[in-house]
Amino acid sequence: MNKKEFRALALKKREQFDKKYRDESDTQIFENFINSDLYKNSEDIFIFISYKDEVDTHRIIKHALAHDKRIYVPVIDKETRTMEISNLKSFDLLIKNYMGILEPPKDEYHISDKNLLDLIVTPGLAFDKKGYRMGYGGGFYDKFFSSLTSTPVKMGIGYYKQFVDDVIHDEYDVALDCFLSENGLIELGGN
Repeated sequence: MNKKEFRALALKKREQFDKKYRDESDTQIFENFINSDLYKNSEDIFIFISYKDEVDTHRIIKHALAHDKRIYVPVIDKETRTMEISNLKSFDLLIKNYMGILEPPKDEYHISDKNLLDLIVTPGLAFDKKGYRMGYGGGFYDKFFSSLTSTPVKMGIGYYKQFVDDVIHDEYDVALDCFLSENGLIELGGN
């Protein structure tokens, strides 16, 4: 099986999770996240804004903003196919981008230094024990990780059913440090 086939299979599997499992897991993931030492000890958190069948991060973001955490969200430059971070002041400002994903409108971009981050929360279709993740194929996160000069904790977040033995990966893929699901936090092979 190649990477493209693995990605399609992982996406199809995630789409088949039933609503009850998702809802219950989203609640437990939220609780696990906000009660984790990683969250409690982080001031500058970069987190994706969930979309479609991803773990719900909207509640996490709103909670963090209400508790004076500095939250940064991805903004994509479709010409350069790169990702930057924008300091989010209010969840209510978000609008859909060209991919249908919520992000701040251009006049609300507060592009920030990515090397000040304590914690990076990443999406994925599948995650493995060595820290590798299967993303959506854009390479945004791996390029972003490779460009860092600091060493924030890189956390994958997903449903435990997305945790597999091995994810097909390339030499340029960057391993995550941990994976958070409804079953708790698992240390992985990153930093």
